Order: sequence, then C-alpha cells, then structure tokens
Amino acid sequence: MDIKKDFYKEISFLKGGKYRVLVISDIDDKFKTPTEISKSLNIPMRETSRALLELKKHGMVKVLDETVKKGRLYKLTPKGSDALKILRKNM
Repeated sequence: MDIKKDFYKEISFLKGGKYRVLVISDIDDKFKTPTEISKSLNIPMRETSRALLELKKHGMVKVLDETVKKGRLYKLTPKGSDALKILRKNM
C-alpha cells in the first residue's frame, strides 16, 4: 500500500490527539457506541465523544444512523481502516 502525500496529514492528525488512535483502534472492524468505547478504553465519555467528532469530521468514522440520538453506532470508513493499517505497520 503506497501512502499518498496527503495521507501523511491524516496520520499526523491521528497521532496529534491523545485519544484518537485509541478510539480508532478500539472500533477497528466492529460497530461500537460511544459508551462501549469509553468503557473499553477506560477514558471519560467527553473525551470519547470529542475524539469521535474529530474523527468523523476527518472522514475516519461514520455514524450508521444519524437519526438515533442515544446509543449511536460508529464504524470506521475505508479511509479510517487504511489509516489504522498504516499506524499498526509503523508502531
């Protein structure tokens, strides 16, 4: 897999946040709610929500049903999956 130049910015974005890499790694190939992620990683819910919002803005995760207000399911996008694979290869 060749890393495009623009993709370096996305990897930097992920590594630049305290919880982004943890959250994206926890979701991996699963569907998860913010509560599940928060409990799994033992991090505050506000930090989980912030990381998910930032990841969503960067196209790394998506909400499966935007109409759901509580217990939304998050999943990695293809971009998020690619970024996670690159991160794992370089850790």
